[in-house]
Amino acid sequence: MILREDLPQKSTMPISEIKYKAKLDQNESPIDIPIEVKERLFEEFKKIEFNRYPQPYFYYETKEIFSSYLGVNPKNFLITVGADQGIWLAFFLAGGKNRSAIIYEPTYPIFKHAGMITQTNLEILNLGVNYKISPDTFKNHNIICIVNPNNPTGNLQDDEVILEAIRRNALVVIDEAYFPFSNKTYKQLINDYKNVYIIRSLSKSLLAGIRIGIVISDSEIVSMGEEVLTSPYHLSTLQLVILRNFHLIESYYQNSIKIVNEEKERIYKVFDGLKIEYVKSYANFILFKVKEANFVYNELIKRGIRIRNVSYMRGLESYLRITIGKPYENELFISAIKEIFSML
Repeated sequence: MILREDLPQKSTMPISEIKYKAKLDQNESPIDIPIEVKERLFEEFKKIEFNRYPQPYFYYETKEIFSSYLGVNPKNFLITVGADQGIWLAFFLAGGKNRSAIIYEPTYPIFKHAGMITQTNLEILNLGVNYKISPDTFKNHNIICIVNPNNPTGNLQDDEVILEAIRRNALVVIDEAYFPFSNKTYKQLINDYKNVYIIRSLSKSLLAGIRIGIVISDSEIVSMGEEVLTSPYHLSTLQLVILRNFHLIESYYQNSIKIVNEEKERIYKVFDGLKIEYVKSYANFILFKVKEANFVYNELIKRGIRIRNVSYMRGLESYLRITIGKPYENELFISAIKEIFSML
């Protein structure tokens, strides 16, 4: 056989492509950049030679410029193609044959996917909907994976759990993709610990279609990561131009976060009124429990409302997840969920 027999045989992240009135299933930003801002960015794109590769000086200049927004020294972060590439890189750097990682499910499936493809020995513990990690599970792993806030549960780990993980002789991968909504970070620990590896994303709060991620870590890890990815050739010049001109985008980025947090509170109140059980979320989505998850999901689909059915995940058998959308999309969901619950 030409291909490896241990490769996954089905999609790691199944996504519906059914036509919709409200798209609330992929944890994207509810708003886009206005056309006039895109036009200003296009003016910058016109200055680029599309026939040339991105040059190292352009990459390092971009890091200098973006460092002020990130609040991190340029030597302590690298730019990736979305947060996913940051996850893959962690396994390239510290995983592989005869090395091990611990993953806590239910969580973002790319961690397990990257571990399997790199042939890393995986210990997978299922924590269910409560998703509370115990330091007793930290053993002699080479990688400890912590998604904080976790997807799809939306909750945070206690500080002491994170600190106990960092005290181990392992690369501690802390996925902070939802930092804009939680405002919780451990980036300050890179000054005291060399094994902290933080992943960020610009996808959740505005730029999912552009695919930009960040890895924050010790300078030696960052330097090695850039070597492994052959920086800057893993990126497009277009991605770098976006970051160089983040000042054109920042206010919309902040407004997106504000809308999500306000709309999340509105949906909480609806759930409370309907006595729907949910997990308090520090992200841009809410995990909620229903009696007949598949029935509710299918009824929403009939009404053109796409949310995520996570009831197939072990420990989440009765749960669905809604991404916070535009106010009118959330209103469509609210009206539909009230109607569907009257049918149960």
